Amino acid sequence: MSTSTDAQKNEGENHGPKVTVLTRDTEFRGTVGFTGELQLNGRLEGEILSEDGTLIIGDTALVKADIRAKRVIVRGQVFGNILARERLELVGSARVVGDVQTGALAIEQGAVFIGKSESLQADKVEKPDLSSFFKMLTSVSREPAPTKAGKGIDATRLIPGMEAKSGEKGNP
Repeated sequence: MSTSTDAQKNEGENHGPKVTVLTRDTEFRGTVGFTGELQLNGRLEGEILSEDGTLIIGDTALVKADIRAKRVIVRGQVFGNILARERLELVGSARVVGDVQTGALAIEQGAVFIGKSESLQADKVEKPDLSSFFKMLTSVSREPAPTKAGKGIDATRLIPGMEAKSGEKGNP
């Protein structure tokens, strides 16, 4: 498995977030846990877990896994469910087949998403009371529609053979 980290490049210096890169020739099966940032460009089947990390699925990546991370950016292909607590971005030619739960969802033009999405912010948003709106629509639909000119019954004309009785309007 080919990996590189900023920590290795800086000989142990801890400047900025830790970045791990799994290159395009990497194939991995199992559970991957990480902190900081993980950029995956190869193939992975299993599960990806991070409490505070950012996962970047690169253009060449093929992932068959359930994913749980703080932030997820997808440029490649993911077949599995994604829980991105803060943000999920589908960028460029991303392909995601699975259900997603996230605080914020961004889908760029050209990306494909097949599944259902659920906002983790739903509990924080006040849901409007639409019951009065639907009552209004129901009452409007029950009112008789006005007739158009030239159509329907003309109440001012008498039907032949029906004369007005005495005491009615128009009769002496």
